[in-house]
Amino acid sequence: MSVGIVILGMALINLVLRCPLFLVANHIRIPGIIEKALAHCPVAVLTAIIVPFALHLDQAPDGSQWLNPDLFATIAAVAASLLTRNLMATIAIGLGVAVSLRYLAVF
Repeated sequence: MSVGIVILGMALINLVLRCPLFLVANHIRIPGIIEKALAHCPVAVLTAIIVPFALHLDQAPDGSQWLNPDLFATIAAVAASLLTRNLMATIAIGLGVAVSLRYLAVF
């Protein structure tokens, strides 16, 4: 089976599964409590991605995951976010700390 046929088949399956939902989405009213719950999804997903990465949970079962540059960079980024409320400053400070700690080989 060629790659083109597989891609075309996946595109058709995706289209068949999603189009009906988009066609009736304007007619469906989502209850307020569900809308409020869905508003928290991005924060929950971001936390689920960042925490294991920052703590190196998959690499250090002996407890040494607390001393790593990613954790300190995450703490610096959170502090920058809380203090400045500026996305670019948060990114710059977080990346700056991560790169500095890796470059200096502190850990």
